[in-house]
Amino acid sequence: MKKSVALETLGCKVNQYESSHLMELLQQAGYESVPFRQVADVYVVHSCAITAKASFQTRQLLRRAQRLQPEATIVVAGCAAQIEHQRFVEAGLATHILGTAEKYHLLRWLETPATLAQPCCAVGDSRSCEPFRVIPVTHMAAARTRAFLKVQDGCDAFCSYCIVPYSRGASRSLPLSEARAQFVRFRDAGYGEVVLSGIHLGQWGKDLRPGMRLANLLDGLHEYTPAPRLRFSSLETLEWRDGLLHNLARWQGICPHFHVPLQSGDEEILRHMRRPYTPREYAEVIHELHRLYPRAALGADVLAGFPGETDRHFRNTLELIQSLPLSYLHVFPYSPRPGTEAGDWRGRTTGGELKRRTKALRDLGLQKQMEFHQRFLQQTVEVLVENQVKGQVGWYQGITDNYLKVAFPAAGPLTAGSRVWVRIHKASANGLIGM
Repeated sequence: MKKSVALETLGCKVNQYESSHLMELLQQAGYESVPFRQVADVYVVHSCAITAKASFQTRQLLRRAQRLQPEATIVVAGCAAQIEHQRFVEAGLATHILGTAEKYHLLRWLETPATLAQPCCAVGDSRSCEPFRVIPVTHMAAARTRAFLKVQDGCDAFCSYCIVPYSRGASRSLPLSEARAQFVRFRDAGYGEVVLSGIHLGQWGKDLRPGMRLANLLDGLHEYTPAPRLRFSSLETLEWRDGLLHNLARWQGICPHFHVPLQSGDEEILRHMRRPYTPREYAEVIHELHRLYPRAALGADVLAGFPGETDRHFRNTLELIQSLPLSYLHVFPYSPRPGTEAGDWRGRTTGGELKRRTKALRDLGLQKQMEFHQRFLQQTVEVLVENQVKGQVGWYQGITDNYLKVAFPAAGPLTAGSRVWVRIHKASANGLIGM
């Protein structure tokens, strides 16, 4: 009888790509994939540690696995395992604890006998990681129409609040030839869109010999026609100036959706965060992207309550965001991460004030998103079909190239990955309704 495995992924697009590779390895070894809510022989939690909430969610999933099947093999792998392995050992939450590099040898570690009381803990030094590990993927485990192509891993920025350089290791790049091979795999598998993904995507190619830039990667991928449309996951402010901003138009199929992390709109706080740009430089990039691509979705990450953030600092952030043509915000309340420079700094915002600032930013983000959505009322947009709307017969949902989520009725059956033109007649903060 086949052994069953349930794998749950937390965190970023890079994690999702890696989980797809791990699941393919497990299936090739004879494991049967089942949903995480079902009884399984093996549970794998591919963890995230970027916030305290992500670490908490990891522990929740491990406890759920124990309740579902007390005799199961329970694996925690990836970033939280790398950073908090001793906590998992002491709490008896997993039989196998596998770090950033060790998780790729999952099948081998599963052969190592272990219990919750005496777990197998395999966690090395993430900063001395080997070069970029090539991990081919045939199909994304949780996506049918959009594929995440991991081309970069690790980070050398060492922002004062961020645990990622310690959990993911040094920045390293997938060689261009391997990136092209994976891009073709996804194209041949029928994916209508590929999202270029990395922990610090804009650093792709800097460690290769000879050194390369993201523009070289785009040149290499655009040799293939026809090809899926191409989306960036996230690019930092100054990386747009590296020969990229004014050359985008020469690459066909680039989605007009650009995510540029902000974190704070105050220059003093940005310095304390060790972010290498000023609010003015950030604004210049956003305004130029909007000028070049007026229908583009422009998104930002914002951190509320960083140590030392006063009301004046926070007002500067709100006023900057209000002045910019941003389409949406990803807002995070600051949570100290042990091991980071800012982890034990005093003066962070807590309690009701932190909630107030977080809510103010999220409300502003919803306002921006609604204004962006309303711009497309009565327009006809091309939608990449993702799936049917649950509970609504004949209705489908999908996404446009500029990151609009659209639900619409169809006269007949549609297949995931097909593209259809839809006229928009209703907008909400959650998405658009077509006809």
